[in-house]
Amino acid sequence: MLRRGVRNARVAGIGTLIVAAATVQLAPLAARADAFTDYGLVGTFDLPAAAKFDVLADGRLVTVVGTSLYAETAVGARTFTSLGVLPGASFPGGAFGGPAFVRVAPDGTRVAIGNNGGSTWSEYRVGVFNLADLSGTWFNVPHYDAAWIDNRHLALTAGAWGAPSVVTALDTLAPAPEPTNPVLVENIGGASAGIAFDAAGRLYTGNGFATGGPSDTGAIKAFAPAAWAAALSGGAPVNFETSGTLVADLLSASPLAFDGEGNLLVGGGDYLGGLETDNAALLRHTALAAALGGGGPANPADPTQVRRFDPDAGNPFSLYDVNYNAVTGEFYLRDGAHVWVYAVPEPATAALLAVALLARRRGVQC
Repeated sequence: MLRRGVRNARVAGIGTLIVAAATVQLAPLAARADAFTDYGLVGTFDLPAAAKFDVLADGRLVTVVGTSLYAETAVGARTFTSLGVLPGASFPGGAFGGPAFVRVAPDGTRVAIGNNGGSTWSEYRVGVFNLADLSGTWFNVPHYDAAWIDNRHLALTAGAWGAPSVVTALDTLAPAPEPTNPVLVENIGGASAGIAFDAAGRLYTGNGFATGGPSDTGAIKAFAPAAWAAALSGGAPVNFETSGTLVADLLSASPLAFDGEGNLLVGGGDYLGGLETDNAALLRHTALAAALGGGGPANPADPTQVRRFDPDAGNPFSLYDVNYNAVTGEFYLRDGAHVWVYAVPEPATAALLAVALLARRRGVQC
């Protein structure tokens, strides 16, 4: 009876401690709400194939397996089911095979997929398909990465070895297979990189592998809508090397994605130039705003401006892909088929974790 009373007292004490800790912890965590600082690893999972993926409008993930499109069975389920075969699809094999990108349109009704050169590595096509029934068509356009400008136009990074790279704008409602595809950004002095748009419509792209320069591998520039939108309607493209705002020099600037706080996720690796490898970077939104305001590019060595992630620390050759889920607030790092999931912990969860740690340190048992 005495032992039971002591045990009950311990349980009651722990319950009081949990309530007290939650009361103390909830306010500061909720008030801080700083994703850049608070992102933590919350889980891992494997895709059904080592391929690019994106996020559907409801928060489920979508990817390619062979020549079929697969979707997550439910948000956060980490299990996938086939939506059907992509008509006319052909992708290269090997470690760098599969689709070049998978990008869901802003309205969630269509998906764009780059064939990465197809089985021959030389016939570059972009397919645009209705998610409801996978009807669609392929366009003969060069590509490396992509981001939707709106529900009609798809911005593509593209280039050929030894020549400056460009950003084009595929009109996905134009007749196939030879569509309207004007150049928005020209004269990128190296290989193609990632591409993303912020909430204000600025276009971000970079130098993926410096050849002609003068920009370095990983140089990321931002272009205001007024600069690139003119080219969309027939005007002259903007020159990457002589215009735009340099916001950072990180990895190989590919891929690029924004989170809900406005932080810029950067993947890839600079294996020959700056030897900046084996991590993914998160550029803080305040550092980005400072760069856009004329304060100069972010300092990659300053942890208050650039946060680094390397969840697979035992592998010195990780090459991370990045993506963000606006529905769940998660961001993803992918290497091969393996995906690491980062999120800002819920305040209540953080409080309970703090209590468990405190109880453990004090030797409390229940």
